[in-house]
Amino acid sequence: MKRKIFVLVFLFAVISCFCFGQLPKEYYQFRDDMYNFAKSPEEMEVTGAELLQKADKELSGYEKYLAKARYEFILGRVWFYQNNNEKAGQHYDKGIEYADLAIKEKSDAQSQLIYAENISANCAVKPVSYVLIWGVKISPLTKKVLDMDSKNGAAFYMQNAQDVYAPAPFNNHKRGIKKMASLLDNPNVVLDKDDKFNVLSSIGYANMQLKKYSEAIKWLEDSLKIYPGNKYVQSLIEECKKLQN
Repeated sequence: MKRKIFVLVFLFAVISCFCFGQLPKEYYQFRDDMYNFAKSPEEMEVTGAELLQKADKELSGYEKYLAKARYEFILGRVWFYQNNNEKAGQHYDKGIEYADLAIKEKSDAQSQLIYAENISANCAVKPVSYVLIWGVKISPLTKKVLDMDSKNGAAFYMQNAQDVYAPAPFNNHKRGIKKMASLLDNPNVVLDKDDKFNVLSSIGYANMQLKKYSEAIKWLEDSLKIYPGNKYVQSLIEECKKLQN
């Protein structure tokens, strides 16, 4: 459990608020199904394959590659939650390839962000040698996103996640809680629903590490108001309740 919690620094979906003209409407349902555990992994694979084929038929250039990079990222998350690192990594590898193609078509906040997200997610399922080579790219990419989109909530989240999830002595849970909470009320930060879920659950996790279990449960339950079916957060709440007793 501890290792899985730590590696979620690489996974918390940090999917930014998009211009709705850039991604197919089906993407948002697919994303929400992943967060809510609404379908089995096998069902998500079928849906993902259909969406990838549809993107090839109906989209082109930048929009096609951006959509496919995001679909692969979601599928990677699905299998990570199942502890199947091999399948997760295969999807993240494809996501990186598609994101790179999107950047070549148009280097903007969204293409750079999904590139960073697939890399960071891959760091959670690949060997340490991969992390040493690719992990250092995440911070510069996040800065690049914010240079292009100064209100990008997903990028702000990525910047603050290390304080919450990094192993000792690199974490600072008290500072992480303060930084994450500041994102919720900042008019200069735009959070999509999944960004807000990630922020709330991260504050809950940080409180859990400080052994403030009642406070942790409160924040974790707030995150479940957004995605009530999320089994990972449900497991954290169960663990907090056991540790209280």
